[in-house]
Amino acid sequence: MLAAFVIVLGLASAFMVRSAFAGIESAAWLGSFYSWGTDLYYGKSVYGYEENSTATMLVEVKNHLALQMNVSAVMVGFDWNTNYTTSYSPPETLKSGETRFLTFGFQVPPTSTASNLYLHTYTVYVKYVNSTGGLIDTMTKPYTDRLFAVYSKDQAKARESKEIMSGISAPFFGFNSTTANLLWMQADNETEIADTLYKQGDFAEAKAHYALALNYMNQAYSTERTSTGGVQDAQLTLLSAQADSFKAQAAYFNGLSNMWVLIGVAAVLFAIGYIIRGLGSLRKPVVAAS
Repeated sequence: MLAAFVIVLGLASAFMVRSAFAGIESAAWLGSFYSWGTDLYYGKSVYGYEENSTATMLVEVKNHLALQMNVSAVMVGFDWNTNYTTSYSPPETLKSGETRFLTFGFQVPPTSTASNLYLHTYTVYVKYVNSTGGLIDTMTKPYTDRLFAVYSKDQAKARESKEIMSGISAPFFGFNSTTANLLWMQADNETEIADTLYKQGDFAEAKAHYALALNYMNQAYSTERTSTGGVQDAQLTLLSAQADSFKAQAAYFNGLSNMWVLIGVAAVLFAIGYIIRGLGSLRKPVVAAS
């Protein structure tokens, strides 16, 4: 009975010591093709890389030991039965309590090796050794919450077009051109078709319909720019003609006012002359009757 208790206590102590050694604080994928929002096909957030591209992982390691830790290798293992390892020679040394970010990359396999029809789990490993290179332990941390996706070329192109379209929106008050509005409606229809095809896993057709939608969006803005420019030019011509008309009217009325001023001056001068003439006649001597 006592022996059994000692064994159980020893196992518990060993587990506690091993947990204290575990120093993989976090792991993140860098430069992934798709890393935010929910993927329509998988129905969840993923770390997605196109097949045959380079995937890069950043691993945060902390030394929980009382002594120096010598990290000799970092590795990630996938469910397609392949491990990708980066070794360090000499080992990366971490002082007690020190945290280090280790980066390594590998080539993502084609979808014939790692299917794009489902997500992949992975586990991160960090090996550390003693001063002579002898393995002490391997820290392990599986990841099952946010999984790894391998995109086919058609799937990646479809996702790229979808991302570009998400940054394009119609004018706040809509298009002035009826043709532009119709083109935008066609773009919306093609986007819905593409989304449905993508959800079904028909990535080639989804790519084609996303491309059509993007083309319709570009046409809508091009049409709006052309038609609105023509209307604005016509409006400017009309305003210019109205301005010329107003100038002519102003000149006409200005001419009339000048004419009436001259007529008024002439009338005054005539009145003055008439008065002077009248005064002159009054001054003539009276002829005496014979």
